[in-house]
Amino acid sequence: MIHLRKEPKYIVTLISLLLPFTFLLMFLPTVVSSHSLHKTQHLTSSGNIIELLVATLNQTISKVNLSSSNFSNLQTSLGSNLTHRDRCAFGDCLELLDDTVLDLTTAISELQFPSPELYSVSMLLSAAMTNTRTCLDGFASSDHDENTNGNSKTTYGVAESMRESLFNISRHVRESLAMLENIPGKLDNDVGFRTWVDRKLLQDPTDGTKFDLVVSQNGSGNFTTIGEAVSAAPNSSETRFVICIKYGVYFENIEIPREKTMIMFVGDGIGRTLIKANRSGADGWTAFNSATVGVRGSGFIAKDISFVNDAGPTKHQAVALRSGSDLSAFYRCSFESYQDTIYVHSHKQFYRECDIYGTVDFIFGDAAAVFQNCSLYARRPNPNQRITYTAQGREDPRQPTGISIINCKILAAPDLIPVKVDFKAYLGRPWQLYSRTVIIKSFIDDLVDPDGWLKWKDEFALDTLYFGEYMNEGPGSNITNRVKWSGFKPIETAIEATQFTVGPFIDGNKWLNSTGIPFTPDL
Repeated sequence: MIHLRKEPKYIVTLISLLLPFTFLLMFLPTVVSSHSLHKTQHLTSSGNIIELLVATLNQTISKVNLSSSNFSNLQTSLGSNLTHRDRCAFGDCLELLDDTVLDLTTAISELQFPSPELYSVSMLLSAAMTNTRTCLDGFASSDHDENTNGNSKTTYGVAESMRESLFNISRHVRESLAMLENIPGKLDNDVGFRTWVDRKLLQDPTDGTKFDLVVSQNGSGNFTTIGEAVSAAPNSSETRFVICIKYGVYFENIEIPREKTMIMFVGDGIGRTLIKANRSGADGWTAFNSATVGVRGSGFIAKDISFVNDAGPTKHQAVALRSGSDLSAFYRCSFESYQDTIYVHSHKQFYRECDIYGTVDFIFGDAAAVFQNCSLYARRPNPNQRITYTAQGREDPRQPTGISIINCKILAAPDLIPVKVDFKAYLGRPWQLYSRTVIIKSFIDDLVDPDGWLKWKDEFALDTLYFGEYMNEGPGSNITNRVKWSGFKPIETAIEATQFTVGPFIDGNKWLNSTGIPFTPDL
C-alpha cells in the first residue's frame, strides 16, 4: 500500500513532456464515451432499473476491455524504457482488468435471474471498483519507489495518461451501486451459490477429505515445490482440490490465478510448514505483486501454514498474503511481515485462530473480512515509526466491505515488549474515504494509545469513515479519551455490532460449514 502520495520531482525532458499527451490521446475514446452513459441515466424508471443496470455494466465491460487493450499496447511500445516497478504495475493492471470483466459479467448473469441476489451483485461491483483503484496504486509514486537513473518519470507519464480512463470505469461502477440500491428488495446478505460452489460440498467438510497432491521437499510426495502442485491442479474446479504441504521452508512466491478455484493448502502446522519470500516496495515491487502468496481463485482455504515475507522492517510494503479470493478462509495460520502483512484485497474472507505480525497497516485492503479468535502482534518498528494495526480501503459508502475484528487479542510481539513505551500504536487509520473497521469483544493491550485511532493525513476521511468499538476489554480498551472524530462510533447496541459478525457481514452461515473451520456466526 502506498502511504505517501507526493508527486516526485523529475528532470523535465522532451520525452517526459510528450509521453502523457501521447498516452492521453490513446485513452481519449474511453474518456469521451462516458457522455452516452450520463444521457442514458435520464431514462431510469422504477420498472426498468435492472435493464438499465445491465446496459450500464455492459458498457463498462466494453470500456474495461478497451483499457486493457491500451495497457497491453503501451507496455509493448515502451519496452525497455520501463523500470521493473513499471512492468509490475502493468502486469497488475492487466490481471485486475481481466478480473473486473469476470466480476461484472458474473454480476450481469446474477441480475438476469428472476430473483437476483443483490448482496452478491454489490460485492462483485465493489471488487471491480477495488481493482481499478489497485491498478492506479501500482503506478502511484512515493518517496521510496524504485528510482533507477531517473527513469521513474516514465511511471508518472503512464499514470497520468490512464487516470481518466480508470476513473471513468470506477465512476460507472459507483453509479451501478447506486442503481442497485433502488431495485425493489433489500440488499441483504442473501448470496447463494449459483456460480461455482458445488452444493454437495456444502455437506462435505474438508476434515475427512483425502489429499489430491502432496508436496514434500524430500521427494516423497508428488512434487517438491508448491508452484508445481498449483500448476497441476485442475482449472475451474467445482469440488475441493486439496494439496498437502509437508514440513519445511518453501522459498517460493506463489500466485493462484483466477481459474484455479476451490484449492486448499494443508500444512503440518504454524512454524512447521512455511512459505517464505522477500519481495518489497523498496526493491521495486508493487504492494500487489510483493505478496509471498497471492490468491485470486475463488474458494481458497489454508490450514496450519505460516505465510512469511522476510524483506525486513526497512523495505516498506512487503505482503505475506494477498487474497482477492471470494469465500476464502484461513485456519490456524500465521502471517508474518512488517508493513502491509495481509492484503485483504476484495470479496468475502474469514480468518480463525490465526497469528498476524506486523508494524504499519499490517491488515489492509477492501474485502469484507472477519478475523475471529485471532492474535494481532505489533512488532518493533523502525525508529520514530508509529504502529497501525489496520488500514481499510472502502471508497464508496455503498460498498459492503470492511475489516471486522471479533474476539481477538491485540498485543505486542516479544521483540516490542521491552521497548513498547518508545512507540505509539493505534488500532487503525483510514486508507480511503469511507474506511470501515470495527473491534468487537476483543482484548486490547496497553500499547494502544488512548486516542485509539490515527489520522491518515490532515483531516482526510474523519467525517466519512466508520471506526467502531464494542465491549472490548484490557488496559487499552477504555474509550474515554478516544478521538473525537464524527466518524468514530462507540457501538452501543448488540444490534449494531451484530451486523459485523460472521453471519450477516460475510454470510458465513451459507459457506463456512463446507470448510470444516469452526466459527461463531454471531456475537
